[in-house]
Order: sequence, then C-alpha cells, then structure tokens
Amino acid sequence: NNIVLKGLNMTLPQGTIYGLLGPSGCGKTTLLNCIVGRIELDAGQITTKAKHRADIGYMPQDVALYSVLSIAETFLYYGRLFGMTYAQIESRTEQLIKLLELPAAKTLVENLSGGQQRRVSFAVALIHDPQLLILDEPTVGLDPLLSQSIWEHLLKLASNGKKTIIITTHYIEEARQAHFVGLMRGGVLLCEETPTQLMITHNCDNLEQAFLQLSHKQHNAFNEEDDQEEIINYPELTKEKSKPHLSGEGWFLWSRFMAQLIKNWFFMWRNKAMMIFLLGLPLVQCTFYNLAIGHDPEGLKIAVVVDELTNGLTECLTIPKTGCTLDYPLSCRYLDKLQSRTIKVVEYQGLNEGKSAVSTNKAWGLLHFSHNYSTSLAERINLTSDASDLAIEWSQLNVWMDMSNQYIGNMLKEDLLSGYAGFLEELLSDCGWPPQSAGIPVRFEEPIYGNRHPSFIHFASPAVIVVFMFYLPLMFTVGVLLYEKMAGILERCMVAG
Repeated sequence: NNIVLKGLNMTLPQGTIYGLLGPSGCGKTTLLNCIVGRIELDAGQITTKAKHRADIGYMPQDVALYSVLSIAETFLYYGRLFGMTYAQIESRTEQLIKLLELPAAKTLVENLSGGQQRRVSFAVALIHDPQLLILDEPTVGLDPLLSQSIWEHLLKLASNGKKTIIITTHYIEEARQAHFVGLMRGGVLLCEETPTQLMITHNCDNLEQAFLQLSHKQHNAFNEEDDQEEIINYPELTKEKSKPHLSGEGWFLWSRFMAQLIKNWFFMWRNKAMMIFLLGLPLVQCTFYNLAIGHDPEGLKIAVVVDELTNGLTECLTIPKTGCTLDYPLSCRYLDKLQSRTIKVVEYQGLNEGKSAVSTNKAWGLLHFSHNYSTSLAERINLTSDASDLAIEWSQLNVWMDMSNQYIGNMLKEDLLSGYAGFLEELLSDCGWPPQSAGIPVRFEEPIYGNRHPSFIHFASPAVIVVFMFYLPLMFTVGVLLYEKMAGILERCMVAG
C-alpha cells in the first residue's frame, strides 16, 4: 500500500537537459523505470515524443555490461538489439570511442578500469542516437575533465540534436549545467525550475542550500494538520491501468535474434572452461553410469533347500556332471548349471529357514527340491504319461521369488527357466534322447532389432542422455539469466525491447 510517486507532475521540454536530484530511496529509479516502460503506473499517464523502446537510450546506475565481450562486440550486440545495420554500428563505434576517449575496440570490458566501463556503458546509451536519453548517475567515478567533456557533449546533443535528456546525479552542483532541475524527496517533486531561478527564489548561492531549504519546508509540512489530512485523503488507485506510452516492434525481429546469437557465441567462446565442463560432464556421467549402474547384476543369492541330499551340497562334489546320470541326484547337475550364470547358490537346511532368508532380503528367491526329486524326475522322463501322480508332484521344482524389484525378479526367472531347459537338454542328449523334447514347442529366431539377451544398459543409457539433453541447457540458461539479472544486464536488455 506504499505510494512511491505522490501526485507527481513533471514536464520536460524537447531539446533540454533535465537534472533529477534527490536522495536514495526518494523514487527517482521508480520514475525512470516508468518512463522507460518497465513499470506501469497505477494512476496517471506518461506522454513522450518517443513512441518506441528503440527511441530511448538508457544508462542504468550499474555498469550492466557483459565482461567477456570487447568494446566493439558490446556495441555490436546493443546496436543489433536496436535494429541498426552493421555499417551504422561500425561508424558509431568509431565516433563514440573517439568522443569518450575509450581504449581500443578489441579491449575486453573486464580489462577496463571502473571509469572506462562507465564510459562504455554511457556509449551504449548513445549508440543508436535516441530521441530521449535517460542517464542514471553517468559521471560517478569519472575524471573531472572527462565528466566535463560528457556534459559538453550532452549540451550539444540537446541544442543541436534536439535530444531530451534526463540525468540523475548525487553531485547536486553538477546539475547547474542542466536546463531544468527537479528536486525530489519522498516521492514528491518539490520544485521544477531552472538552476538559476531556483537559487534566486530561495536566495541561495548554490543548489545544495536550495535543496536543503525545500527539504525543511516539506518536513515541517508533514507535521501540520492540513497537510496530514491531505495525505490521508489521497485518492484511491484507479482500477483501470493506464495505456503504455511506448510500443514494441513485434515479438520477433531478426536483428534481435542475431544479437542474441552473436552475444551467446562470444560468451561461450570466452568461457571455454565452462563449456568444456558442460560438454564433458555428460560424457563423464554416462561413463560412470554405464560402469556402475548400467550392467546386469551379478552374484545374486538364491536360497536352496535340497531334501534329497543327506549331507547337503557337499555331496555334489563327487557326483558327475556329464553323462546319463539318472541314478544320481539330478539337483546337483541343475545347480551346477545355474552356478555358471549370474546366480550364487546359498544352501539352507529347512524350508522355513529358506523362506526367512528371502523375507529378510538375504536372498532373491528360494529353490526347493523334494526328497524324491531325482527318482521322480527320472520316472517322469522314462514313463512320460505313465508316470504316477506322486512322481509328477515330487519332480516339480518349487520356487519362491522376491519380486520387489521387477527387473531383477524377471531376470532371475529367465535364468532359472533357461538354465533348467539347458540342464534337461544336456541330460537327454547324454542319454541318447532328442534334446528338443526338453523344451516347449516355441522357437525364438534371431531378433529383427537388438539381440537375444538385451542388457539393461541398452535401455537406461538413452534415458540418461535425454535427461542430460534437457537439464544441461536448462542449467546453462538459468545460470546466464541469473548472471544477467545480478549484473543489471537483463533489465537493460528489456528496456532495449
């Protein structure tokens, strides 16, 4: 609810220099932002001869320049933003370097002194020869001789070029060179006169004394009842916003597109370390991802309970793994087949103990072989349809899986099934029977795309690369925008349209 500009009425004749004076926080910057079209008024209106943003030259209080660009590149960028041709930019660059006594055009802004950077900032405001020139503290930190040279140039622009210039400064006496001065305090314009008339009216020798008198009068007026009533009854804000006094040139212009392209190219070229980091980071991350995460897991523990082995899996060490071994425990031959894959077999003594291992995440699954597993499986193979119901039941391999991880669970299922099919095929082949009868009558041919055993890495890596393609440009863009925002460059570019 704070009112920044209170009943302000300000007039700037064409071809004059208007010195806007006042302490920090009095509303000068807010007023300038309203004039350049960055802030909309809640009430009232602004009328200027400049009808487009490109008709205004603006120099902010901060330097607001890209430190990695050279002087010529800075002029090229802002010149293209304002729609100037390359020939016009080159001509104005030579004029401004000579006028403001700037270093060589190829000198980087970051290598300039503070005063030289402010001169470049001032030159940017002049590059497109605007009708209205708004300068916020243009002579801060400059040599007195150079400051006087700038004022002489401003006077020539106002008189010969019919330019209207608004200049803010903390150097009150410096404003005596302006045609008009406006003294501002607390959002109120205390007076608006020529410097000479202002000093005569208040019988002062300098502007600082006149400003001090006006400030005392305003302070005393706040303590009077009538003036306090006037503040309380300040009119309410109008609901309808005032129409903007500046119009744009459309939402897209090739000159501005090229300006951004040129600026970004030089920005990236001068920040090689950052670009190498941004381009190399995806390669490093993808490499580490593929090494650490992308491969299929190995050494997955499977609990095994073999009731048909009296002494446990140690008996398997003496049992042959080849030949027609129907008289030996076939569970050993199948487990040996599994050991050659990604599965690590862990023996448990009882069924309940094996299930407990799965439930406590000590194993990914449980295999249970009944006490008559091998003899029942041999009967089932030999007699096929004549095998007894008990033989069919006891020849079943019972499996309990932990399916909390779908990928690992499905991979283990495939390994268990393919391992069993391989175990039966070898057994039937060694016994002189056709190994094809061990499998289901479905044959998978060579895949049209991919391979028979796809790896998780083939599906994970593209997803990771797509994430990098999105987030790295996002990080770069956000970083540049934050840099431009903090340096005041973004605001200056927005004022330029």
